[in-house]
Amino acid sequence: MKTNETLYLKSLNLQNFATFENQEIQFDIKFNAIVGETGSGKSLILDALQIIFGARADKKLIRKNSEFATIEAVFSSNDSKIKNYFNEIGHPFEGEEIVVKRVIFANESSKSYLNFQSCSASLLTAFSKRFVDLVGQFENQKLLSEDYQLILLDSYAGLNNDISDYQNLYLQLSTFKKDFQELLNEKHIRAQREDYIRFQIEELEKLSPSLEDELELLKKKDMIQNIEKRQSTLGSLASAISDDDINLLGLLKNCLNKAEKNPGIVSEEIITKLYDVKSILEDVSYDLSKDLNANLDEENIEEIIDRIDFYQKLKRKFGGSTDEMIKFFSEFRSELNSFSQVDDKISILSKKINDLEIRCATFAEELHNVRLIKSNELSLELTGKVQELKMVGARLSILVTKSELLGPKGFSKIDFIAETNPGEGFFKVREIASGGELSRILLSVRQILSSNDTISVFLFDEIDTGIGGETAVCIGKSLQSVSEYSQVLAITHLPQIASFASQIINVSKTTKITDNLPRTVSVIDQVSGEMKGEIIRAMNPVI
Repeated sequence: MKTNETLYLKSLNLQNFATFENQEIQFDIKFNAIVGETGSGKSLILDALQIIFGARADKKLIRKNSEFATIEAVFSSNDSKIKNYFNEIGHPFEGEEIVVKRVIFANESSKSYLNFQSCSASLLTAFSKRFVDLVGQFENQKLLSEDYQLILLDSYAGLNNDISDYQNLYLQLSTFKKDFQELLNEKHIRAQREDYIRFQIEELEKLSPSLEDELELLKKKDMIQNIEKRQSTLGSLASAISDDDINLLGLLKNCLNKAEKNPGIVSEEIITKLYDVKSILEDVSYDLSKDLNANLDEENIEEIIDRIDFYQKLKRKFGGSTDEMIKFFSEFRSELNSFSQVDDKISILSKKINDLEIRCATFAEELHNVRLIKSNELSLELTGKVQELKMVGARLSILVTKSELLGPKGFSKIDFIAETNPGEGFFKVREIASGGELSRILLSVRQILSSNDTISVFLFDEIDTGIGGETAVCIGKSLQSVSEYSQVLAITHLPQIASFASQIINVSKTTKITDNLPRTVSVIDQVSGEMKGEIIRAMNPVI
């Protein structure tokens, strides 16, 4: 058996499944040949396994008069990698047994269980595709996948470690490209935000707000308001003194004019004093006039008032206080700086992506060249194997071409093509001939590659269609060869093939009386060693 990622099918229990009433089948770790008359129930075993591996559960397979059918398969493995796989998918198992169960209900949806936990059918499909290959009439033949064929070619070419190194590089490249796209998206989303931020910063920069500046402006405003009051008072005094008609200096002048015109009415002493008063009032009036003419700088006053108003406006816009406004100013500048950092990151990441693309392309080219050489070698080996299986004149070819784009496996694309009739041309394997020929081709692949594969269980159906004699012997030997590395289950009608099996599972029908009525029941007889001879001799080869 293989040394890594190995499991095998240990048993299969069928209850109320078609013609199986309650039957358990124990499987050998190597080659199990499933034999029996036509219609005995051989194919039901593979049908049951198909359901275990995630296929749709047909209610028609529930045994008549039963409410449900159950299929339970037990696999065995002590491989740490396989244990890790089941741990990762959330269905761990203890010991060495992996248990899969499907219950098909007549009147409700079927249920699936993996290691005694409910699961989806798709999870069972994923599990089966990793470890099981169904060869013949089944749809999910892993070997027909071009991706999987490339994996097998790389294994044959000894490229597994190189592929792992390349994939690490490619993963790094993919991560960088993802990050690069996210940065571009972020830049696009931020474009409008950046316009908004720049506008706010420009507005705040006009003010360059600070607590000290605001306090100084308010002091100047208070001072201006005091000066205006002083000017008003001085103006009133000046008006009271210097108005010729109604105020002091005017009245005094009138009195002096009358005194001068009427000598003797007022004493000289009083007139002298009145002239002194007039002189003092004229001096005061002059001084007041000088102060009043020393006007404030109106432009400076307007600028101060405008800046104070601007503070009030921006405070209402940004948090209600100068502290909050300054905080917003700082945050806006930091955010704008982060926009430029995105541009820097895009530039740096672009260079890294370019460098990695060159490295990946060079590496992929090297892998492609090795694949071209090894595909020719593998094509020759496969051709030899299918011809050993009596496909006379058949030729197989692994066609490796180069795609334009890098992928997780490099540049290479693979086509598994075959010519089953000489001179008729090559076609993709999935498009050719009969199920029997397809089975033999895939059996040839298994002989060469099964020791390097993660697949542990191979199920073959229709592998003996249209053959007999010496060809059947060759196929039996090939199946036995594959079973040295992987477990094999094969339905066959030919004793030549069955004779190479480690165990024969003989399926037959019998009649059982239930409720006074006869019911058909399929039964299993498992034989190995010398006991196989009797069943083999009883088989009628298909001519």
